[in-house]
Amino acid sequence: MKKLGLGIVIAGATVLQACTSGNDLLDKMNDFDQGPMLENIGSSIILPAYQSLAKESESLDVAIQSLVSGPSEENLIAARTALKSTRLAWQACTPYQFGPAESINLSGVLNIYPVDTLQIENNIESGSYDLTTISNADARGFQSLGYLLYTPGLTDAEIVSSITANRGRYLQDIANEIALASATVYQEWNVQGGNYLAEFTSEDAYGVNVGSSVGKLVNAMNKDFERNSRDGKIGIPVGIRTLGEPVFHAIEAYYAGYSVELLQANIDAYHKLYEGNDNVGIEEYLKAIQATTTDNTDLSEKINAQFSSIETAANALSDPLVEQIENDKTAVELVFAEMHRLVVMFKTEMASSMGVVITYQDNDGD
Repeated sequence: MKKLGLGIVIAGATVLQACTSGNDLLDKMNDFDQGPMLENIGSSIILPAYQSLAKESESLDVAIQSLVSGPSEENLIAARTALKSTRLAWQACTPYQFGPAESINLSGVLNIYPVDTLQIENNIESGSYDLTTISNADARGFQSLGYLLYTPGLTDAEIVSSITANRGRYLQDIANEIALASATVYQEWNVQGGNYLAEFTSEDAYGVNVGSSVGKLVNAMNKDFERNSRDGKIGIPVGIRTLGEPVFHAIEAYYAGYSVELLQANIDAYHKLYEGNDNVGIEEYLKAIQATTTDNTDLSEKINAQFSSIETAANALSDPLVEQIENDKTAVELVFAEMHRLVVMFKTEMASSMGVVITYQDNDGD
């Protein structure tokens, strides 16, 4: 009986300690004012990113129109330059595929790859197509423009000569769709437009539940970083998902050949978000709630260190990624491994510390 009584006391003390620990965490979370963080991320990071994307997309649309109306190698180079600038601007927007971007499936309109080149050519030949249909989901966006502006097997002069009426109209339709979708999302965020920024920063959106701004942001960045950054940019091309066999045509900017540069820009955008662009960001949130890892170290510092590891590994790569994989596959696999470590930190330690439930289904149970 004495042993039983002692056991009850110990069990009761353990439960009490656990409850106290949970209450302490909740108190810390409640003590952190989300307002300045959401205002900073929304006004200083997200809105300027979408503004830049809208501006670059408009320039791309103009450059494509100039190429079609006056086919020349000079205009071809200008269109390629505009495409690259727009793709780089897009890298700063990928973590924010919620709200207006999710409503119009912005990532699906802009950056689906690999593309279906046969579908593209069939559309051009027939002159009849609807880019919004499921059948054309893989025949639009940046990668489709890349295919048309860097057509494999053709010289620049031959690409210019290939811009017939149907091909030219297809180029214009894709560029116009990109510009329209980008402008729509920016206007929806803009204070002078739909003002989603006010909704994102509203006190009604505070908290960490599924409908909160923090909940949406953490889920969106987790999903994009895992599926599109880690897997789409590195894992699938290098063969992580195909038993080590590289899938070259699945490389972002496959035809243009600057996918490593896009990867580096994307990683930089994520680090900028985490640090709040040297202001109040997720890093400050984790520090405020004294978030720790399973081995009781500072989580905010651990994530920052992991970003540095990813950047070091990514900066060691060279374009084009196809040649990088062929010449030094191990270096590319290292980038995947470092990004994977950050995925685990984001999805387990960071999300649980903040009290955010990850609501999307992952790819591999990590």
